[in-house]
Amino acid sequence: MSLKAELKTLRTRLESNRSPEALAIMHRAVEDLRKSGATDRILRVGDRAPDFQLPNANEKPVDSRVLRERGHLVVTFYRGRW
Repeated sequence: MSLKAELKTLRTRLESNRSPEALAIMHRAVEDLRKSGATDRILRVGDRAPDFQLPNANEKPVDSRVLRERGHLVVTFYRGRW
């Protein structure tokens, strides 16, 4: 199954368990995000991510350039409250 098909299946399943009010809020949030231009700034296949420096769990700076010198780099962003 393609990623597009998997995402469509997931969306259908998730939306089937939501109230019309919740769906309206979710769809409005997605549309607002699209209108904001955020999707224009998404990296595409083959694009190189910009260099960055972020603190690690011990508040020590980690530089992406240093990590890339060791090999491929995978960055995961978690969204939410902790």
